[in-house]
Amino acid sequence: MKLVLGETGRGGTHKTYSANDGGRAHEGDEAVGSGGAGRAVARALTVLALAAACAACAGADGTGPGATGVSPSSPPRAGGAASTDTPVPGATGPGTGGTGVGVVPGRCAAADLQLSTAPPPGGSGMGHQGLVIVFTNRTRDACALTGYPGVAARDATGQDTADAARSTVGSIFPVTEQRRVVLEPNGSASAGVEWTVVPSGNQTTCPSYAGLRVTPPGDTDSLELPQSVTFCGNFRVHPVVPGAAAGT
Repeated sequence: MKLVLGETGRGGTHKTYSANDGGRAHEGDEAVGSGGAGRAVARALTVLALAAACAACAGADGTGPGATGVSPSSPPRAGGAASTDTPVPGATGPGTGGTGVGVVPGRCAAADLQLSTAPPPGGSGMGHQGLVIVFTNRTRDACALTGYPGVAARDATGQDTADAARSTVGSIFPVTEQRRVVLEPNGSASAGVEWTVVPSGNQTTCPSYAGLRVTPPGDTDSLELPQSVTFCGNFRVHPVVPGAAAGT
């Protein structure tokens, strides 16, 4: 932009200054009739020129009225991970009628169970015999058994005379570790019980027992099994396992 300023020199000669000429004065041919009037006009022109220059500068740097002040959106952060919220099993939204899959079943009590017996899947042998005690859930809710049941042999008067020792190792049952077994309604779990039928020491025959008293794992109430057994020793019980055929 070329900025021209006017000034009246001596003798009424009008001088012009150009911003492009480094401020050098050029004498013009225009004559002004009055020196005072010429200076007044020159000052007025100078003020107008400065005002125009300021307005142009303000518009160029974005601070004038034309600037909107809207900043650009920030770019997304690199490497941001998407949300991976995982729903809790069994949890349902409103009105969906959840099935309760995430509910942990409570312990099976003696009153929840029905007892029965079955022969060992592998049979007997080498002086060892045994049976399978089957626990069946007779309620409408799932429950769980963990560990060893209590098993006691009773005489004809109903007195406990022998308690089965707890063992994970058996002769006619495989190694069985403790685990938590969930019994659905009408579902079953079982535990192997075994003994020896070979007399030892002063024994000439093995004593007989009229029945078994069975206490579910973790309970204090017992159930009666009218199952007569005959054994000499090594009376052992193993942890409960899923299903009705312990040892398979």
